[in-house]
Amino acid sequence: MTVPNRVTAVLMTALLAGPVAAQGTAEDGVVNFAADFAAAPNQFIRTDGEMDGLNVDMCGAVAEKMGDEIEWTNLAFPGLVPGLQANRFDAICTAIFINPERLQIMNMISYVQWGEGLMVPEGNPAGISCEAEIGTPESYEACFDGLAGMTVSVAAGGTTNTHLVEQSDRMEEAGLDPIDIRAFDSNSETIQAVTAGQADAGYLNDPQAAYFISSSGAPFEMAFTGFAANQLAIATLKDNTELADRILAALEELRADGSYDEIVETWGVAAVPEFVLNPSE
Repeated sequence: MTVPNRVTAVLMTALLAGPVAAQGTAEDGVVNFAADFAAAPNQFIRTDGEMDGLNVDMCGAVAEKMGDEIEWTNLAFPGLVPGLQANRFDAICTAIFINPERLQIMNMISYVQWGEGLMVPEGNPAGISCEAEIGTPESYEACFDGLAGMTVSVAAGGTTNTHLVEQSDRMEEAGLDPIDIRAFDSNSETIQAVTAGQADAGYLNDPQAAYFISSSGAPFEMAFTGFAANQLAIATLKDNTELADRILAALEELRADGSYDEIVETWGVAAVPEFVLNPSE
């Protein structure tokens, strides 16, 4: 398979190692992963031009265990699933949640988990808060109600956008003003809209917002976190079960040798209790 938009500047080669046999999926000894590299800390390009992030480490280690070289395709999130369906790359290794619609077209291997939250200016001037409990969606409704009539930025095409629209629709049905949702192509644009004052708040995955606040020192904080806590997946096309099985086996090896725990601890995400191919399918 050819990869026309392959990002040669971010080519990373993994060492040949590990007992998971390399069968070759696109071309022998090479696996092509795609991700949105404007989504720190999941994956991003440092100021020195090098790749960094959770998924660079995780899928780099997976490729190493499979005995493959790894090539990355950098693509904005809304284009990742269509790109996979068009066979532009072999797998997606970005921050993508598992849901029934995606399971219909992709194999999804759970590997870490996190929730969603709201980034607001320091001091939370709008007073957005609630007695939210992770795993209890209705406990977050008061948090979203505090966004009535406010402008909130979000990345287009993702689960965060879907959940924000659902909450806005619920509020409108309850007689509240809807949320003025501004959807952008990437999480970095979502954050930029808040820092530039174009939005009152940004709705993001928790680790992404927390990483921005801690690494930039910008005067922002999280009004709430942990909504819709869910597992993230590495995904292949539905008929590419061979690669999905190899990724799953590689993750098991990373858990066994301690590498997996080191990576999730480094990037501040939660481990999954077990790696599952197509959970809840």
